[in-house]
Order: sequence, then C-alpha cells, then structure tokens
Amino acid sequence: MLLVTLCCQSQALLKGVVVDEKSQPIPEASIRVLELNNIGTTTNFDGKFNLSIPEGNYTLQTSFIGFETNFLEVRADANKERFIRIVLKENIEELNDVIVKSKTAGQKAKEKAFEVEVIEIKELKNTSADINSILTTIPGVNVRQRGGLGSAFDFSLNGLSGKQVKFFIDGIPIENFGSSLSLNNFSATLIERAEIYKGVVPIHLGTDALGGAVNIITNRRRKDYLDVSYDVGSFNTHRATINAQHYSKKGWMFQLSSFYNHSDNNYTIDDIEVRDELGNDTGIRRDDVERFHDAYNSQMITVKTGMLEKSFADRLILGFTASANENEIQHPIDPQNPFGEVFSENDIVSGSIEYEKNSLLKDRLRLKIYGSITRNREKVVDTSSRKYDWFGNFIERGDQTLGEFEASKTLFEFKDNLHLINALASYNLSDNHSVSINYTKNYIRRKGEDEARTGRIAFQDPHIVNKNIIGLSYDLSVLDNRWKTAIFSKGYLLNSEGIIEDLFASTEEERFTKIENTFEELGYGLATTFKIIPDFQLKGSFERTFRIPEGYEVFGDGFLLKSNPTLLPEESYNVNLGALFNTEINKLKLQLDSNIFFRDAKNFIAIRSEGIFSRYYNTADARSTGIEGEVRMLYNNSFFLDLNATYQNIIDRNAGENAGVDFLKNQRIANIPYLFGNARIGGRFKNVLAAKDQFNISWNTYYVHEYPLTSFVEGNPEDRDIIPEQLSHNLELGYSFKEGRYNLSVLTRNITDAKVYDNFEIQQPGRAFYVKLRYYISN
Repeated sequence: MLLVTLCCQSQALLKGVVVDEKSQPIPEASIRVLELNNIGTTTNFDGKFNLSIPEGNYTLQTSFIGFETNFLEVRADANKERFIRIVLKENIEELNDVIVKSKTAGQKAKEKAFEVEVIEIKELKNTSADINSILTTIPGVNVRQRGGLGSAFDFSLNGLSGKQVKFFIDGIPIENFGSSLSLNNFSATLIERAEIYKGVVPIHLGTDALGGAVNIITNRRRKDYLDVSYDVGSFNTHRATINAQHYSKKGWMFQLSSFYNHSDNNYTIDDIEVRDELGNDTGIRRDDVERFHDAYNSQMITVKTGMLEKSFADRLILGFTASANENEIQHPIDPQNPFGEVFSENDIVSGSIEYEKNSLLKDRLRLKIYGSITRNREKVVDTSSRKYDWFGNFIERGDQTLGEFEASKTLFEFKDNLHLINALASYNLSDNHSVSINYTKNYIRRKGEDEARTGRIAFQDPHIVNKNIIGLSYDLSVLDNRWKTAIFSKGYLLNSEGIIEDLFASTEEERFTKIENTFEELGYGLATTFKIIPDFQLKGSFERTFRIPEGYEVFGDGFLLKSNPTLLPEESYNVNLGALFNTEINKLKLQLDSNIFFRDAKNFIAIRSEGIFSRYYNTADARSTGIEGEVRMLYNNSFFLDLNATYQNIIDRNAGENAGVDFLKNQRIANIPYLFGNARIGGRFKNVLAAKDQFNISWNTYYVHEYPLTSFVEGNPEDRDIIPEQLSHNLELGYSFKEGRYNLSVLTRNITDAKVYDNFEIQQPGRAFYVKLRYYISN
C-alpha cells in the first residue's frame, strides 16, 4: 500500500551538480535520499544528477571516496524542477590511506570506439606553445610550416593533409574563419584538451572530413577564474592571452577570451643568392641572411554570456567573436625571390547562439543546437613595382603596372558572408542502446573588389557554396560496456555556383563562363571496440566518406589562385585497426597505443601550375597505408617518458597511366614525409622551494626522415631535390608556486641550432629563446 501511495503522489524533479571546493565536478558521486529506501543516484562525468521523488522534505546524503559525507536538507515541490549545488570537502585523513582512481575526460574519449588521440593541455598551459606545435607530438601528425609565427602551414594526418583534415573548436568548424583565427596562432592557455580523430569521424562533428578531424575543447567548467599570460622571445616575439569567466550561483555566466600575437620573424637563413645592380645572379651565395619583411601580428576577442542549468535549457549562450591579422609576405614558393612590400590582411566578425538540453522526455532525449553568422574579409596588397633582393636593395621595374608578384598591381579584397547551423539530437532507447541524428549546413557567399584594377575583378559576380550534411548513428554497448559499437551513415549535398575562367580564350565572352554544380552522395561507417581485459582493448573502424571542396579551392583567392567551380568532392575508404593497453605496476603508469591504417582516396584535389597562376583540380587516386605506435610512461607521478613513431606509404595509383610510363605506376608520392617521430622526457617535482610549488623540466626531440621533392624513382638519385633529414631538440624549464597561481617557464627551441626545412629550400627558424609568465586564480 505504501508503494501504491508513493506512485500516486505527484513527483518533483531535483537536478543538481556535485563539485569540490575548487568547483571541479565530481563524477560518480553517490547521492541517497535518507527518508526513501533504495532511492538514489550517481553523478555523471560532469558531476550532474537528476532525481524524481514525491513531494516533501528530505535529506540528501552525498558521498565520494576522499571527501567528507555531505548532508543537505531540501524541499521537493510537486511538478516543479529545482537545481541544487552540493560542495564536498576533502577528507585529508582518508586521502592519506586511500588511493583515488578516476578517469579524465581525455582518457574516456580515448577509450571510445573511434580511433582518437587525446592531449590533455593542463601540464602544457605554462609552455610557450601554440596548438600546432603541441599536435606534432601525436603519432601520425606532421605539420609543415612556411616560416615563423603566423606563416601558412600544411597539417597532415596519416598521409592526408590540407583541407582533407577538418578543425573544430568545441565541435564548431573553423574552416571558413580565415587566417586570423587558426591553430598556428591559438595559445595552449585558452584550451583544456585536443581530440584528434583519425580517418573515421563521428557524426556529432557534422563534417565532410576525408583524413580526420581535430577538435579543440575549451574550458566549460562551472567556476570563476582568471587566467592571464605573457610570452616574450626571439625575433621580437610577443604573445599575450587572457581567459576569464564569472559564474553566478543563479546560473548566469560571462566569459572573455582574447589573445594578441606579434613577431618580426627576422631569423637568419643560409645559401642566399647575391645579385648585381641589374638583379642578375652573380653565382655567389651567402649565409646568415636576415629575413627583413616577414612581420606578423594577430588579435582575437571572444565574449560569451548566457544562462546555465535552467529548466528550459542546460546551456543557452550568446557569443561574439572578432579577430584580425596582418601578415607581411616574405617570398613566394621560391625563397630566392624576396618581397619587400607585399602583405595580406584578414578580419572576421561573428555572432553565435548555442542551446543545449540534456534531460528531455524523461532524461532520454538530448538536444544541442548551434548557429552562427559570420563576415570574413581577406585583402592582398601588392602595389610596389620594385624588385627586391635579400639585402634590402631593389630596382624599379620597367613596367610600372606590375607589382612584386610580376602580375598587375592589386588592392584586391573579397568578403565572405557565411552562416552555419549544427544540430544534434540523441535519444537513449535504453541503458545500452541510443540513436543520434546530426544536421550541418555551411553556406558561404563571396564577393570581390579591387580599387587598383580597371578590368574584370575576381568574384565581381558572387560565388556561392552551400553544403549540407546529415548523419544518423546507432550506438550499442553490451557485456557490461566492454563491447561498444557505433554504426552510422552520412548524407552529403553540395550546391555551388560561380565563374570559371579560361586563361587561353581569345574573347571576353569565351573567357568567363557561369557554372553551377550539384553533388549528392551517401557515406557510411562502423566503429567498434572490445575490452578483452580492463587494461587492454582492441579497436576497429571503417568509413566510406567524402570531402566537399571548400570555398578557397572552388573560388581561388582572386589573385594568383584561380577558381574551379567544377571541382568534384574527394572520396575515400578509411580503415583503422588499433590496440590500447593501460596499466599501473606499483608506481609506474604505462600506456601502449598502436594503429594500422589504410586510406584509399579518389578524385584527389591537388593544385596545378598554370604559368604564374595556379588552380585546384581533381587529379590523383592515392592509397595510403601505414603503422604508428606510442609509448607513455609515468613513474611516481614525477618522471615521464613519451615515445612515438609513424611510417606511411602513400602511392599514386594512376600516375603511370597518366604519364604513359610503366615504371611510374603505383609509385610513392613525393614531397610528403613518410617516416617521423618524437620523444619527450622529463620530470615534475613538488615542494622544491616552498610548500605546494612545482618544478618542471622536459626535453623534446622531433625527427623527420629525408624525402624527395618531385619523385622517388625518376632521374639520378644523386641529382634529386631532397628535403633533408630533420632532427631538432627543445628544452623547457618551468616553476609554479602558490598552488599554481604564479607560473614561470623558459623554453629553448632548436637548442642545437640545426638547419630545419619543412618545405624545399624554405628554412625554419634556428635556435630561439622564450620566457612565459602566467597568473591563474579560481574559486
């Protein structure tokens, strides 16, 4: 009769979060209602919980290993929802005797069915590092830059690179955000972790990636904090960041993130031509020549405000972002032809709204919706008719209509109007079964203008790319969560329109033709993992996927890169087979991770030269196979050793047919690293000079084997152009005190001053020194 009475009473919903004294969420904390037998729950990874109980007054008992038990009296009102915040205090005596084991968000992500690498940024926030330099420590990742801070870069993942790999911040794509908001100027201080999905990408990212995806996760913890850093170093480099948040107990939040970067990039390079007063090569070469027109600066500010943990939304946030940069261009692809006055500019303004609700339909349905409107402006300025040499000397061109690029002078700029929608709905059919659907719309409209040109201007007729991606996934977890599987499908729809230019046409009407392009295709995939024992799991994943060409490839840049609206999406079959082993032996924590990968790509998009111009075309069919491995060791939570290596073989399956030469068939593609790895060793020592301080030291070594520029098989091996072997070392020292409030670090990059080349004859900076100061405080 008591049970019947309870069931007939009106129910009240208690929602809340359990945190420690530093406002860190406590997952898997136990919550019991003392007045109701067998009524209780546990918190999820974010420390959140829901309880449905009859109307009345109750006492909640909350406990977790290492913390004092908390007793809280609450009032539950019928048909009403109430949010409570429970703070647990550390039990110092108990902590001396009990070892508390819990998994970080990164560890949980790494154990998913997808082949994913995770970098926890907590120990790297004090370093003088951007995201790109951190990601190079991941097996399978290679980043090739064309210079110093802010320079263009190619990001490669398991042999696929450039636009084939997609980038996200908190699950939101940044592919159309321009150069002022890119991974090569984003400080590690602003983020919490990075997730790198290899080949096979889950539907919640809503992307058309071919080679994988990188998702940067920022701080979303419910607490007040202030994080400020300043970094100064060689080549007049200055980097400053600020990251702050205020979180009200009533659920209102305000967040500010900002950075400023500047560098002269005036490092020295070798083997530079000496020219006479007429600009002719004298045959003399000189070393230690300073780069003189390569300065870069960028700035960004993001403001977010909204409500958290309300009955109508767990998260309702409005955001505003503005960023800009100016980049002096030192030289084109050939470094022997320097520029003295060419530069580019970029600025963006973006507004966004984010909505999230995790407890609809009796806590079974989760909704997450994001929308943004963005304006992006890119400008190239080339108005000088001077021809410079590497020593700052110049001669005036005879034809004063030409700029330094040897094309017509230009003040060309284009403006992109973009809007993005990403919506995810996930429904739990039961504790072990769930279905999800995701929809992404990415629309871009580009219009160009040029005050310095009187003829036809690129993008004077608007160019449009409208791509839509819809994904459906079924997730299954059985055998006490030891076997997890995701089966998914993705639909791709592309509509584009623009003007294609025939450089060899004789009349204006024939030269420019309006064209529209439509593409529809279906992809599918599977990811599964099985834990043979708690410390050892196997992973396997497969996907047939497509990558829709981006605006830059379809439209060009309106300058030297011409448009090609006829570009077809790239197609690839991606396979991963991996194993992950985690164990702890006394004081030694050991992690072993390996992955065998296969990528079979068609309609490969590659750039092709057309005189001084270039254009993207669908060219090679490429097949990439390889193996990568990683070992991580941590002894006594103090001494660490990380090792990883990657070998990949990327072949062009139709090169022989295209060239009509049999020995070229199925040959390895040149100008792509095929063997590389890195090692990191160091230690973290606490209570060195004062209580609760910490001293860090680490040595990082990066290696890339030599590889040819044009071919592995053509011509005399001794005469081939080679990108030489790279072996560089970094040394870093750091000191933190007052429980991490004050932090100081010193970094020496390329400590042996080795000659390093990511691209042929484009030399990277030599030895450099950086000092970083960081102040962090939170409640």
